[in-house]
Amino acid sequence: MGSDLFLLPPLLPAIAATYDTSIASTAWVVTSFGLSYAAVSPLFGALTAHRPKRQVILLGVAVMTVGVLVCAAAPSLAVLLVGRVIGGLGGALVGPAIWAYLAETSAPHERGRGIARGAAAYAGGQIAGVPLGTLLAAGTSWRWAFAVLALGLIASGSLIAVRLRPTPATARREPGLKAALRFSAGLWRQPIFRLILTANSAAQAARLGTYAYAGAIFAGQFGFGTGLLGLIGAVVGIGSFLGSLVAGPIVDWWARLRRPAPLLGIGWALLLAVGLAVATTAPVWWLCMAGFAMSAFAGAGFFSTSQVFLTTVTAERRGPAVAWNNSALYLGTAIGTTVLGAFALDSAAFAVVSASFGILAAAVSVWIVVRLRRDGLESA
Repeated sequence: MGSDLFLLPPLLPAIAATYDTSIASTAWVVTSFGLSYAAVSPLFGALTAHRPKRQVILLGVAVMTVGVLVCAAAPSLAVLLVGRVIGGLGGALVGPAIWAYLAETSAPHERGRGIARGAAAYAGGQIAGVPLGTLLAAGTSWRWAFAVLALGLIASGSLIAVRLRPTPATARREPGLKAALRFSAGLWRQPIFRLILTANSAAQAARLGTYAYAGAIFAGQFGFGTGLLGLIGAVVGIGSFLGSLVAGPIVDWWARLRRPAPLLGIGWALLLAVGLAVATTAPVWWLCMAGFAMSAFAGAGFFSTSQVFLTTVTAERRGPAVAWNNSALYLGTAIGTTVLGAFALDSAAFAVVSASFGILAAAVSVWIVVRLRRDGLESA
């Protein structure tokens, strides 16, 4: 999944050249996946909350594989977008089930490490998959990157089928459709839940919305070819990987101190905004890359922290809650990609809007802390 999401930005120039389309139009391959995921994730999360996680994950991997194969063979940008929509449907099945499984199978005092390691694995796909994909694209065609990605999904799906253990949650009675939807929709009555999703959406609009144009920035401003663009994905992936690993023990330590997790989120979000400000205004390539790496580090830390906080405060509703959260994350990515696409990549407006999304995430995190203290829940 990490390879699938992060592979597209470095390939945008090559895909645009194949279909003779603009970068802004081609960026819809990122947006369409996010919108598809965001549209159905809450529904899928409600319907599969009490289904065996193994079953849901395998179905999602199969659907994602079909979407990737459609992309590999797409004769036009329109068909490529259809493939991305199919991939988003599969991701909406896989994502919530994976995060809920990690939360359910981790000891409470190690939930931060459990979820952070899942996020690190996600980044690991970026570290390995993006350079491999861009090298294939540079030597042959970007279509081969999707073909190899499909093989990776088949391999991982096969291992999941053999190795994944059941969780206690799968033994519960499955509710009817209306009951499942009420169970899921009821989360929106919680102000803290609404604020968490808002903060996460803003953070992803900053982090992934800006990263969607990383390939175009390095190609247009610094003359990077397709092969070199994989280096960007690897460096950003290392940043995400390290951010996830660092966040895990910090979140667990913070919880032992009984301090509010969103307080950590404020720091992560401000660091994210600084990293993006550097990435979008740097006059030299290495400083730009350092900015993207910093934003990836902070964005991964923010994600892991907020995911742990969300699964803690929603307790038995964590499955639907994670589905809604993932929907907000991908909706934020789509919003960030679309809004930033309206500005020239080397303009001051692009840099200001990019960093502003991170500042918004910090501001909402401040409001969450205020609400927790007002309600006497500082240790949440």
